[in-house]
Amino acid sequence: MNRIDDPRAIFYLRNQALIEEWAAIGASVADLTHAFLCSCADGIAELASELSPDVEVFKFLKDDEDWPKILLVLPGWFPSSEGELVRGPEVAPRVGIGLEWNKSRRLNFTTAPACVFTGVWVDIDIAGGKELSRKLRAAFGEAGLLKEHRLTSSPWWPAYRYETATGEYWNDLEPYRAQLIESVRFHWTAFEAQIRKVLAT
Repeated sequence: MNRIDDPRAIFYLRNQALIEEWAAIGASVADLTHAFLCSCADGIAELASELSPDVEVFKFLKDDEDWPKILLVLPGWFPSSEGELVRGPEVAPRVGIGLEWNKSRRLNFTTAPACVFTGVWVDIDIAGGKELSRKLRAAFGEAGLLKEHRLTSSPWWPAYRYETATGEYWNDLEPYRAQLIESVRFHWTAFEAQIRKVLAT
């Protein structure tokens, strides 16, 4: 091999220093995005108080959390032991409605799947979690909710969608914050009754 003919490789090699300099900025953008998303907790708490006195906010925001999330939950959505609910600051709910993001160097405001998403979350790592996820996905599908609202589904998130910022959002993040909170409200309105129904079976 005596030469490189790939145009994309040549473009990169000609501009390598500048490309890598710009790419390094991505890490600081990820940090800013994470800080902004954490700051949405207060708005989610205000939403909880609007919905019902029974609605609580559960946050996974520790520094070592790879998948931070802020969830709305009801008391009956926590695990149970011998018929009694297991509660405490270290006990996660079985299911919740809210937002989550991957705290990686790729985290940003506008590009799926590297941006935040909102929807219905299930802890599939606990006893009965996978079965609960299966039941919820089946219930949401039978009710036509996923198709009606053009939502995606996965074991961890039986219903969700990515939330991308638009326009020159960096000049004022409040509209994007409102978008996220309203999306959580939408998911609560659309799915809370279905979750209750599945948990009661």
